[in-house]
Amino acid sequence: MFNVKNKIFRGGFSLVEVLIVMFIVSIVFTTFYTTATLGTRYIIESKNRLGAVAFLNGKVEIIRNLKYDDVGIVGGIPNGKIIQNEDVTANGRSFHVRNIVEYVDDSLDGQFPADTIPNDYKIVKVIVSWKDTSGANQEISSIGRFVPAGLETSAGGAPLAINVKDSSGNAIKQANVHIVNNAVVPVLNFTVQTDDVGHIMLPAAPASLGGYQISVSKEGYETVQTQVSPSLDYQNNPYTPIYTFGSVLLNTLNMYDYIEDKLAKITIKATDYKNVPIGNIAFKLDGGKVLGLNASAQNVYNVHESGVTDSITGQKEYPAISPGNYDVVLTANAQYEFADYLPKVSPLVVVPGSEAIYEIKLADKNINGILLNVIDSVSNLPIPDAKISLKDVSSNDVFTEKPVSVNGILYYPDAETLLPLGSYTLKVEAINYTTKEIAINVNKLTKQEVKLIKN
Repeated sequence: MFNVKNKIFRGGFSLVEVLIVMFIVSIVFTTFYTTATLGTRYIIESKNRLGAVAFLNGKVEIIRNLKYDDVGIVGGIPNGKIIQNEDVTANGRSFHVRNIVEYVDDSLDGQFPADTIPNDYKIVKVIVSWKDTSGANQEISSIGRFVPAGLETSAGGAPLAINVKDSSGNAIKQANVHIVNNAVVPVLNFTVQTDDVGHIMLPAAPASLGGYQISVSKEGYETVQTQVSPSLDYQNNPYTPIYTFGSVLLNTLNMYDYIEDKLAKITIKATDYKNVPIGNIAFKLDGGKVLGLNASAQNVYNVHESGVTDSITGQKEYPAISPGNYDVVLTANAQYEFADYLPKVSPLVVVPGSEAIYEIKLADKNINGILLNVIDSVSNLPIPDAKISLKDVSSNDVFTEKPVSVNGILYYPDAETLLPLGSYTLKVEAINYTTKEIAINVNKLTKQEVKLIKN
């Protein structure tokens, strides 16, 4: 008789084998899915590009069939029947079309002023752009030259040249220059980009006295705009702007230069004497780009912001702001008094493309403390090398020779130990100054201005 009790049957898969098979299957399916996805994406992009090429060719043929005098931008220089920017749908796909038409002053027959007719021929560029499946911008373009049927004839007007640079003299290429002039016929309203040396030349701009409104912009850069003269500042006070509306005069080269800098970032921080962030502190931020001069020959700036520090971080960020000099002024606060500021200089100097931090040091009005401001008795300027010593009513040293900040300011207490209510004696000394001793009664925040006399 066959006994099965001691027979061991082996079959199936171990856990390790199952995991290995699952791993291999996952790789196969992932590879298949990735390949299929990429293939689908390439097919869609190929269709988009083919559609864009067909649409571009159609636009170019339409322009080629225009009369020479009609080859121009509606409201542009040269003026014509071509719309500068269009959003269109073709074959179920959305495209953006940008047309650029420019006069060319060819050097072969001389250039202005030797060439009295600087509008020799026209260059047309048609750009068709769209977003691909990942959201990135794609574009194709075509450039063509259009020449008059016979000898060139004057289109009137005069050359208008525009240069865009940063404050260091570097050219800003591909900056968008928007030009509006409602005083000429036909009205001008178009945008042109600077070339690789930050230059624009419009050989046949219509003559106009103070009619050209010009705005210069570029992503990551501040916007520069011409203004009517006189203009009004944020307090409705008149001032003379630096960049006034432009003019084009006949028989001359009309040239304008504009300064456009990279935007900067400013972070305002509010902290107490233990460097603990303080939220909900209101302040005003004034400065930035100089727009012009007021009647008192003072600079007028483009930034006038009212801000409040975050309740948790004690900070307020301005991530895209014009570079320049800034004043930060604390708004009246029931609990805190402005004590000092960092960095060491005021106003805050913000260079193009930089990140600047301005830290407001605050003193709690309800805590027993001393806020000293040490200045020169004649100039009223801070004495940054002054040292302070403090004794209590029993002539015991509370602290000795504590240095003031570079702004001539000292706040105490500056650690966990608080200052008891009572009478104290201050000793203030500095090199080349007469030492001064002052009796002071401390009750909550006590402010004291100390003027030292030079030896």
